Amino acid sequence: MDRISFSIVVATKSRVRLLTELIESIDVARKNYSGDCEVLIVDDSIPEESEAVQAVCREHDCKYIFYENSVSAKRNYGVLQAKNDVVLFLDSDCICTEHIIERYAEKYTDEKIAAVAGPLEFVGEDSWFWKAIEATPFLTCFYLPRFLPKVEWGVTANFSVRRQVFLEVEGFDETFKRPAGEDVDLGMKICEKGYEINAAAEALVYHSKKTWIPVKAMFRRLNFYGTADCDLIHKHPDRGDVVLPKRSMLYIIYALFLVLAAIASGKWWVLAGIPLVFLVENIVMSHLVNRLSREKKATLCQQFVAQMLIHDSDFAYLKRCAVTGQFSDIRKQMIYYMGQYNGMLEIGSYNTWLQLLLLMGIAALIVFLL
Repeated sequence: MDRISFSIVVATKSRVRLLTELIESIDVARKNYSGDCEVLIVDDSIPEESEAVQAVCREHDCKYIFYENSVSAKRNYGVLQAKNDVVLFLDSDCICTEHIIERYAEKYTDEKIAAVAGPLEFVGEDSWFWKAIEATPFLTCFYLPRFLPKVEWGVTANFSVRRQVFLEVEGFDETFKRPAGEDVDLGMKICEKGYEINAAAEALVYHSKKTWIPVKAMFRRLNFYGTADCDLIHKHPDRGDVVLPKRSMLYIIYALFLVLAAIASGKWWVLAGIPLVFLVENIVMSHLVNRLSREKKATLCQQFVAQMLIHDSDFAYLKRCAVTGQFSDIRKQMIYYMGQYNGMLEIGSYNTWLQLLLLMGIAALIVFLL
């Protein structure tokens, strides 16, 4: 029986040292796999770094492609240049395990299996801010292939797909200009065609924490996530569900109430209630989440920062809905996987009571002022 042939596609920019570490790990995996495996590096670094990437590619028998565009477009272009049966996407801030290609090959058991997703494990220093990131729900999708036999989509930092199926669903949607949402959309398009996506628990990739722990970069990343949620619900409306009132939307309503109360009463100190409501709600929610959490161990301050990260994504979602005119989607939540409901309902029930108390308090204040 002929072995499945792989084309590994890596889209990169300005990560020479991290990319070198990835390519060295790919070398080991290629040696441990008896089938054909090519590596394509799609890069748009500045000239000095581009030359360094080309040198690394020559040394490790990788095909270098210069293509200046978004991550989605670079990956699509890489697939067009690929020649083999299955395309494996890896990110340049990752390191793959030595038998990853073999583990992926084992999961393509029949033609109905169009793609296979592998898990990621974050490695590096556990900084104070990283503990806050771990307290958010944004890392869950990276671990799911370790615990589930099949998934509906996979993080493209460690995801393989039959090249023919990838082209059939027209690859990554290049309207996702930022690296967020395009991998979810790809997986959903594959499943909508009637194909299945296997999970390969042992096809493990180690993801560096270094590209996630800069505070500014992380808030920027979650801003992209929130924007992508709006676009995903627009493309896949069945994945947008009204589970509970969105906290960010409630803050806006509270703020409007307080502004109106200040105008009507002429007492402008009432506006101090806007940041106060935000502060109190997040402190209480941080305490509740820490009490309810079974695994995450974060301090109250770290949990508070985690709530700020969640709000960053949530407000970006509302902004995107407003800009694109998708006002009916403002009240919706993107459902990435069914298990997401459990956590949302458990935490959300407490949050609903908390928001009710806040609303009653603001209403009482308005009555007192007027």
